[in-house]
Amino acid sequence: MTQSVSTIQRRFACLIAALASLIPLLGCDSGIPDQNLFLPLDTVLSNSQALVRLYSAPIPGLEGIATHPWFIVKRKSANTYSRWEVWQDAGGLYGHVRQNFLTAESGVGAGGVYVIAELQGAAAESVVEFIYTESPTYACKDNYVLFPGPNSNSYAQWVLTETGWNVTLPDSAIGKDVPCL
Repeated sequence: MTQSVSTIQRRFACLIAALASLIPLLGCDSGIPDQNLFLPLDTVLSNSQALVRLYSAPIPGLEGIATHPWFIVKRKSANTYSRWEVWQDAGGLYGHVRQNFLTAESGVGAGGVYVIAELQGAAAESVVEFIYTESPTYACKDNYVLFPGPNSNSYAQWVLTETGWNVTLPDSAIGKDVPCL
């Protein structure tokens, strides 16, 4: 007997939800830092310092299992910011690398947006410049594979590695360990 696609998708979603409910029992780290450590975005954007924030949000249908990261960057003395990320659909000026595809704190459909890490002032300046200047030339800008990668997590890890920003992406950042060759 042939099952419909929607039945298969529903069963897969139920399996994912069941597996996600086991994460706390298995002692897996959610990777979500205390959000009280971070001021509201409007507050940090209003000062004259450079800023880079690494955000993440759960992927719809894979909540608790997989996340999508992005960077918010603001140059010193700038009045505007940019959001940089890799998106599953190419189409921007830089292939899958997107600048300002979504607003700063817009999730990707499953809610739960949070900040992973932040740099301000002089510590942020070189990371901000790297993201602005090197993201358009990211080696995998024309290549996206949901699993195992390269994907949005591969891009975020590339930025962190290349800039020396010592941030550990959570276990839910599937694809973070897939290099772009």
